[in-house]
Amino acid sequence: MANKYDLVVLGSGPGGYIAALKGAAQGMKVAIVEKQYFGGTCLNVGCIPTKALIASAEQYTSFKKNRDFGISTEGNISYDFEKIMARKTRIVKQLNSSVEMLMKKGDIDIYFGKGTLKNENTISVELDSGNEDVTSEAIILATGSVISDPPIKGADGINILNSDQLLSIDHVPSSLTIIGAGAIGTEFAYVFNSLGTKVNIIEWMPHILPLEDKEIADTLTASYKKNGIKIFTGAAVNEILDENNEKVVRYTHDGEEKSVSSEIVLIATGRKPLIEGVGFENIPLTIEKRAVKVDEYLYTGVGKIYAIGDCIGGLMLAHKASADAEVAVNNISGKKMKVDYRAIPRVVYCHPEVATVGMTKEQAEENGIEVISASYPFMAMPRALIMGDREGFLKIIARKSDSVIIGAFAIGPHTTEMITEMTLAIQKELTVGDICETVHPHPSLAEIFHEAANAVTNSPF
Repeated sequence: MANKYDLVVLGSGPGGYIAALKGAAQGMKVAIVEKQYFGGTCLNVGCIPTKALIASAEQYTSFKKNRDFGISTEGNISYDFEKIMARKTRIVKQLNSSVEMLMKKGDIDIYFGKGTLKNENTISVELDSGNEDVTSEAIILATGSVISDPPIKGADGINILNSDQLLSIDHVPSSLTIIGAGAIGTEFAYVFNSLGTKVNIIEWMPHILPLEDKEIADTLTASYKKNGIKIFTGAAVNEILDENNEKVVRYTHDGEEKSVSSEIVLIATGRKPLIEGVGFENIPLTIEKRAVKVDEYLYTGVGKIYAIGDCIGGLMLAHKASADAEVAVNNISGKKMKVDYRAIPRVVYCHPEVATVGMTKEQAEENGIEVISASYPFMAMPRALIMGDREGFLKIIARKSDSVIIGAFAIGPHTTEMITEMTLAIQKELTVGDICETVHPHPSLAEIFHEAANAVTNSPF
């Protein structure tokens, strides 16, 4: 006989495990089905391990700048890549275990095995002991995403890696060519450039970080080039060849075929929703643009099945999936919550850091919104000068009619932490005047919000 629940969650990423915990907290009998590891892509092969490597790269880079602060270190600064990778693995395992512990503490039943939808109330789980059916009044699909492999000739050869594989590399390559300059590509570029690798980036769009503000991208490009990273934008990759024990990437730029060589190639062209191999075809789900279609309540239109996170497309971000989870569970329990994606921050942990939220000026104008905006540079902030980290700026965009903030774009020190102020401002529809009237500590990096808001209002102080 099948095990019966109030809620079964398929997938244990940052959307899935939050959904399970929220359901249990509301008194539901909950089960979670996971085929591989707790925490999903983010914890195991995404956000967490990459940021662990970035933290090591930042420490190494910081030590090399000690002389600028009047601090002398005898001998050469060096790193142990094996220990860097071991630290990354240790952090992942610790957090992985923490998620499993939370599941057990919440009295959530765990099914480790590949789950497949049989019908709108049943998931079949492949366990070591054989298949077992799990039935539930409600189901949340949180299957996540998988790497999207582009159709590049020769991309299946040796020393051509995706982001999952690069996280398990056993040495620092002498040279690395990265195909794709989104968050994944730019973060790995920073890590390996910091550790001494010669890095090339090839991006087919006009600028790196193609989904972000062009001024942000231009600032990061200048910083990367200053540090020796070669960047080729508006370039279409044709094929990858082997020549003289190196990988040669041939690409077309402005109608001319060119090439770059390196020891290793990283294909970082993004991810796509995981919608295959999980039984979605067994129920009348609507698949649109390679993702599960849901309404504004995250309802699929089938039975009592909701879908969240990467599998529904849109922004593929861990915190967006977690926000989806809360909405879906509340709707299952009888509330009527809509998703609100106006204030979902987007962050890239390169150096300088990139953090954005809300609409660009161009997006606002496309929606018929007249805006006012202004930027303020970090180089004018006392704390940034004290830290020796003054690259970048903050741009605030507000509606002209009422000065309500609708977008913010930052590149510079610790912007991934500070963007929350602008996220809250957009969520609560605060005005630039509200930010001007908020006292910010001095000297602090956060003062830049006050200065940028003043700049928007054309106020001298």
